[in-house]
Amino acid sequence: MAEQAVQADPRFLGCWKLVGVDREEIATGRKLDVDTRQTGYISYTPDGGMLVVIARHLDGKDDEVTAYAARWHIEGDTVIHDVDYAVRAPWTGTRQVRGYRFHGNRLTLSPPVSEDYIHGSVTRRSLEWEKV
Repeated sequence: MAEQAVQADPRFLGCWKLVGVDREEIATGRKLDVDTRQTGYISYTPDGGMLVVIARHLDGKDDEVTAYAARWHIEGDTVIHDVDYAVRAPWTGTRQVRGYRFHGNRLTLSPPVSEDYIHGSVTRRSLEWEKV
């Protein structure tokens, strides 16, 4: 499966830095987390492994961290992360599906429209990464 992922699209390989997050509430169209600084990295390896760490930096509070390690592969126009371990225990053993798009040295990953565990409402999200 790892060989399939790399052959399907080797542009994923390497380390990427988070440069933007867009989160929009479906019911209202309201943009969420506009003033929240978020940092992170995602890395894809040629053997089919991947790691991601994202921190939401909240003023005067502890940072919220999302992190997991997974196996990855491509299915059509999505990249699949089969999570082996996650900081958020309920994510361990799940399949995280992300639409993807490359543009220059950037990669946009978009999970399906769904209930957002941070805000509790249904949102559309996209994360933009820049190749390191």
